Amino acid sequence: MNRIFLGLALLLIVGFSAVYWQMGGFKAATVTLETTTQPYFLAGRYYAGPAQDEAFGDLTREAYNARKSGKLRGDFGNIFYNSPESTRDSARVFVGVLVADTTSQTLPAGYTYRTFAAGQRVLHARIQASYLVAPDKLYSGITAAAEAQKLKLSHVYLEHFPDQSKPEVFAVVK
Repeated sequence: MNRIFLGLALLLIVGFSAVYWQMGGFKAATVTLETTTQPYFLAGRYYAGPAQDEAFGDLTREAYNARKSGKLRGDFGNIFYNSPESTRDSARVFVGVLVADTTSQTLPAGYTYRTFAAGQRVLHARIQASYLVAPDKLYSGITAAAEAQKLKLSHVYLEHFPDQSKPEVFAVVK
């Protein structure tokens, strides 16, 4: 009986490891110090409150549905206005869709625009991985690069999760 449980446990570990590997979980983020050359426009809604609150998830689902139904064209994106470490307790985030400009689409009710400005010094992290595992890898890569280069972060982050390209995060440097 113990051998059967041991065999099943081993099989599950191998299976989960294979799935994690397929999702890019064993890859590291590539992080470079850059200056943004263009502004990024987000259409969405602002949220401030507990990160585990259902309202935060509702905003994400709302953005997904607006995108899926064609009300908004663009990629998923967020602007976080606080550190990822403190986000576990309280999040200050603009949740929405990265759009090409602020004039070519009509916004859904309750949506506004926010801009992540051009000309900012940022740590730009990218990874070839699923959006399910990418955020932790991207943020840990940014933290490691900031420490290695002795840079101070402003705790403003732009997350971009494109359909056809690598997930990325831009972290503003002071």
